Amino acid sequence: MEGILISLDRNAKRGQVDTRNDAIGILTIYFQKIPDAVQLNCTVKFDVVKSKIGNLYAKFISVADRNRTLFNTEDRDNWYIWGEEEEKDFVEHIVPRLGIDLRINPEKANKPWEIDLYDYTHNRYADLKAQKTPFFTAGKYKYGEKPYNPTYTVTFNKKDYENYIENHPDCDIYFWVYWSQLEYNNITVDELYGVWRTPFRKMARKIQAGEVVLHAYIHRENDDHNARESYLFHLADADVFERLI
Repeated sequence: MEGILISLDRNAKRGQVDTRNDAIGILTIYFQKIPDAVQLNCTVKFDVVKSKIGNLYAKFISVADRNRTLFNTEDRDNWYIWGEEEEKDFVEHIVPRLGIDLRINPEKANKPWEIDLYDYTHNRYADLKAQKTPFFTAGKYKYGEKPYNPTYTVTFNKKDYENYIENHPDCDIYFWVYWSQLEYNNITVDELYGVWRTPFRKMARKIQAGEVVLHAYIHRENDDHNARESYLFHLADADVFERLI
């Protein structure tokens, strides 16, 4: 199993791990030896063990192999806060270059989980996907007859797809891409910065036709708090995406 290390006492060789599984919760984790790679907020692999009196605890196995990101990718709360700042930055600095009256959705003031934006020019909702870390291993999948190019691969959560099918089928999706990392495990991507827009219905048609890959996150197998699967889309597909910047 995997979880986020939320506390660590190196002298006592123990800490606490957030399993992100509602049935298990937070466990005390024990180490025989603590590698230097073990740091707060890292993702660790562990076995769940039951003590003689029936209490559960975690037995450390290793640090999960992850590429570098701003926050741990399973730390949903931090990503929500970062996402809110990204929305403000996008509306303040990017939207004026688009020629659209696009603002933060006023419903988010009381419901922060609501869709990000509202387009007053076209009278419809919109969602912002700000992506900074490439999907480096996308090339193992195929987009049509060709492998995905990691430089142009973006992710779209299955949970978002299900939500927008039901609640916002006419919304637009904006992908704001600026890769902050260009290499991982000997895989490199090109520098990329830009904004792409697509009507959600075009993405939905691709998904329903089985033309895009659904990727399951190996680090979220038992995770009750984050999306466990995402669809992979290719920004270079001009039938789906329009590049604005």
